Order: sequence, then structure tokens, then C-alpha cells
Amino acid sequence: MEDCIFCKIAKGEIATKFILETDHVVVFHDIHPLAPTHILIVPKEHVISVLDIKSTHAELLLGMMVIAQKLIKDYNLEKGYRVMFNGGRYQHVPHLHMHLLGGEEG
Repeated sequence: MEDCIFCKIAKGEIATKFILETDHVVVFHDIHPLAPTHILIVPKEHVISVLDIKSTHAELLLGMMVIAQKLIKDYNLEKGYRVMFNGGRYQHVPHLHMHLLGGEEG
């Protein structure tokens, strides 16, 4: 989708420092963090919301979860973290993505 900020980031049209990139996903820090660690895991494919997930996305979703597991360990978040998918009217960017939040204030 041409107006989607996450599609532009994934295509390299908006300069963003990636924590990790695979063939199917880009991972970067949220620009408006809600926790000491706030990371976005974003599919390169434009999937609008949870309601648009198809059975063909199974490998993509599993890959996103495996990345989340790696980041939880890499950022030492085992003691407390939150993983959530965004979709529906509370989603600021109409592109499926996962948030990883964690870390201690201080």
C-alpha cells in the first residue's frame, strides 16, 4: 500500500535503523516508546489487521514469534515483558504489527 508508513519503512523509503531484518519482517524501536524497551516487529507484506490474517500467513506469524523470543532474551526481558498484535480501530498504522514492551523503569 503506497501510503502505509510501515510499508515505506520496510522498503527503505523512510530511513530507519533496523534491529533485525529478514526476508519477511523488519524490526525496529518504536519512536514513541511506552516502556524502556519498545520494539516493533513488522511484516514486509501489507496485512491490514488481525482480521486479514490467512492460513498462508502461518509461517510469517511463527517467524514473528520466534523473533520476539530472541529479542526477549537479547534484551534480558525474561522477568517481564508484553507482546501484543495491533489491529482494528486502536491501530495507529493500518498494517499488522507486533509490539514487544519490557524493561524496568529506572
